[in-house]
Amino acid sequence: MSQLFNGHLKIRLIEAVGIRPTEWSKRFNNNNGGEDILLDSYVNIDCDDEYHIGQSSTKAKTNHPIWNEEFQYEVHEGKIMGFSVFHDCALPPDDFVANCRLFFSDLNISTPQDVWIDLEPHGRLHVVIEIKGQLVNEGEFYLKILQKQNFLNI
Repeated sequence: MSQLFNGHLKIRLIEAVGIRPTEWSKRFNNNNGGEDILLDSYVNIDCDDEYHIGQSSTKAKTNHPIWNEEFQYEVHEGKIMGFSVFHDCALPPDDFVANCRLFFSDLNISTPQDVWIDLEPHGRLHVVIEIKGQLVNEGEFYLKILQKQNFLNI
């Protein structure tokens, strides 16, 4: 059974390594190999693909961006954190570079965790994450809501 997190989320976005342009990003580039193409990268952070937590600054012309930026958010019924790396294009829309997801249930409550997360399709993301609050089983959470609203008399 999946778990939901309620509480305070603190993320320090440190850096990314090994990121590179996707085939789609290279479509207008004349560089045949594509490995030397530098990116203007930023990261979008979300919760459950619905709630925007934050966006980093753009780090220009690098495939090893260092942000060292902090984000805080009050999470309600959160299951998954998402990190999406984009290339900041001169003309919108920005090009997707890589992404990853992390379940709140895989984290320890109240203990900052320094982790490297594998990005898809390439690269790794370095973050320090601290969550303070509680994890509850999804079914139990919704049962309590129904009880509070007097839909169930248990």
